[in-house]
Amino acid sequence: MRDSQSLLEQLLAFGTDNISANEIHRMLGTADSTRLMNLVGCLVRKDPGAALGELDLAIREGVDAGPLVDQLLGYFRDMMAVGVGCDQELLLHCTAAECDDLASAAQQFGMETILAAIQVLDQTADRMRQSTHGRILLEMAVVRVAKLQDLEGLSQIIAQLQ
Repeated sequence: MRDSQSLLEQLLAFGTDNISANEIHRMLGTADSTRLMNLVGCLVRKDPGAALGELDLAIREGVDAGPLVDQLLGYFRDMMAVGVGCDQELLLHCTAAECDDLASAAQQFGMETILAAIQVLDQTADRMRQSTHGRILLEMAVVRVAKLQDLEGLSQIIAQLQ
């Protein structure tokens, strides 16, 4: 609660009388939902070049790599929840309005690939806390996630072989 109050006081001290979502994102170093959705869209389309371009745009706009990897992790968590059939009330990081986008992305990725992406992003977040090369680690994770193959199909083939 004190952290929230401190952030509000900082916003009021350095901002205008009307606080906007953009000002909050700028102060926290986070990406707005449009930028996040654009980046995830590149990952869903398995386009690592475009994903790196979106990541670069975000960083040039003032987004920090650390909060961005946390945002991506949260987005993929919600994608997992929607993918297994959870109600909108269980979304932790996305709004109910984004539920259709989450469901579409979950269907395109497949559950095994979503789980692998979460693992890549979680490991990256952990490594970033101990490194001075956060951007490079995040770029590497974004390329890895974009290049994840359809692991759902692979698990089905393995099951058939067994």
